[in-house]
Amino acid sequence: MSIQYRISIFFLLAMPISLIAQKDTSFQTVRQESGEYQAPVIETPSDRLFRSKVPSKWMFKMNLAQTFNFNRNDLQTASTLSGTPLGIGAEYKISPTFSVGAYYQMLLGYQPGNEFLNKGGWLYSASVAVEGRWYHDMKRRIKEGRSANNFGGRYLGLEGIWSNNNTFTDNWDDKRVALRYGLQQRFLRHGYFDISIGAGVSQGSPILKYSTYFSSDQRVSVGLAAFLPKFRNAAQNGNLCDVLHCQDEQYNMWKVNIFDVVAFRSNGIVYNLELHPNVAYEQKLGRSPFSVELAVDAVFNTGKYRYYYLLDQKEYSNRITSATWDATGELRWYYNMRKRMLNGKSGNNLSGTFFGLQLNRHNLIKSAVNYETDNAGSLDGSLITGDYWTTNLVWGIQQRILDRGFIQFKIGAGSTFGGNNYRYEEAGKPLTKIGRENELNVVGELKVGFAF
Repeated sequence: MSIQYRISIFFLLAMPISLIAQKDTSFQTVRQESGEYQAPVIETPSDRLFRSKVPSKWMFKMNLAQTFNFNRNDLQTASTLSGTPLGIGAEYKISPTFSVGAYYQMLLGYQPGNEFLNKGGWLYSASVAVEGRWYHDMKRRIKEGRSANNFGGRYLGLEGIWSNNNTFTDNWDDKRVALRYGLQQRFLRHGYFDISIGAGVSQGSPILKYSTYFSSDQRVSVGLAAFLPKFRNAAQNGNLCDVLHCQDEQYNMWKVNIFDVVAFRSNGIVYNLELHPNVAYEQKLGRSPFSVELAVDAVFNTGKYRYYYLLDQKEYSNRITSATWDATGELRWYYNMRKRMLNGKSGNNLSGTFFGLQLNRHNLIKSAVNYETDNAGSLDGSLITGDYWTTNLVWGIQQRILDRGFIQFKIGAGSTFGGNNYRYEEAGKPLTKIGRENELNVVGELKVGFAF
């Protein structure tokens, strides 16, 4: 399977990488009609990567962004399984600058029984959205020969969303109208990413007494896409080695992940902000297909929450702040590197598919709760994840892209062992450390960022 197909399902860099100027060019056609000279179409490596010069009228997309990143064990099953949505949609160009789209998203998960619930059950929500987009610089880019009439570029959008939510205690509808500003790009033949921020007016949350309130959020969509009409171009579908640096010799690499560095949402009363920096260094072992990687990342999360407690049906409000850090060592084997080198498809570098053996240490720095209501004792007795070790066997793919970009995806399974969990006792008291049992672990990880 070629590199082009292997990585087409994954997300590339956001705005900064897509705007990098490139010196390498290729020429498609120079022709003269009716006595008029038509300038050559100049195509850069980034044009071939993002299919900037390929026209399209329809775009069908499947958002898999939340499916790529997960880390599940027995303690986390309830929150992660019920937090992995799958979305599909279609967008149609009615003119070079305007488009209309429709989207459907479903979130399905299972909540196991615990000390608060006698038995488990399924949780689900579904949403339908319609959106109009204005690609405000598309005409200018087409006129300057930098783009065809397609779905790549910056846009201003107006969307309307209807959501149905189902829990053990309630069923309600949410409605929202919002303005969004973002960047959407095609990636190779069948990939795309869409990054945007939005602000608008929502109505319908039972926690907020069905009031109307202001809300804002950040959204990242990454996944598969199909485009119509199909357009074949020898230059677009040709060798991408100048984009992917296939033949480069590379023995070490610094990597800075920017895919999920910042995430936020707010509705004026309830909010959540998460910062997640990540840096890694990878070093080849001589000229062999083996390498070692050390990655360090931290997570800081702060938020204000209002919700109903299942046992007494009362409303609670609190502020939660937490901070953690992780260190991961990984031994990698790029198992088909020698074959690709012998076939002239690759240099001796750090791009390709691999198996990896990981050892991870997770550390809890801080977890604090400030209650804001007199009866806000709903977290008393609840558990939070503490310190522990994890070992995983993973399969993955990594690829250098352009001069300063990389993309990496891993999936695997293993076990957590050692360490401790913590339990909230009551407001104002320190956390109680308790033992932690060994648990099976399933992981998935998508990284996109800068490489040096």
